[in-house]
Amino acid sequence: MRRPAIAHGYALIEVIVAILVFSVGALVLVASSALVVRGMASNALREEAARIAGSRLEVIRSECQTATSGREDLGRLESDWVVTNEIAATRVVESVHCPAMAIQCVAIYRANIWCRR
Repeated sequence: MRRPAIAHGYALIEVIVAILVFSVGALVLVASSALVVRGMASNALREEAARIAGSRLEVIRSECQTATSGREDLGRLESDWVVTNEIAATRVVESVHCPAMAIQCVAIYRANIWCRR
């Protein structure tokens, strides 16, 4: 009796399924990398907004008695701050937002600055 020949290699359907699985994995990788890039851009704007707010608070702290409210356009970001002079402190509320970007970002910072009157 003759033994049947053993087939070596892969069937066409196996190759097609492997290519399909690989293609789906590649598409998932591309989509997730786009989300990572968008998140990094958003975090960069938030970090820049925090630096702007910190810088503004330092300026207001240095001119505590004469500080006034205002607005500043910084290119991609806009900064609005409201200064309220009270008896022993100056209260500052600063809002930094990005009006022209597709990413919605608004950061509000509040601070009480103690100054001599």
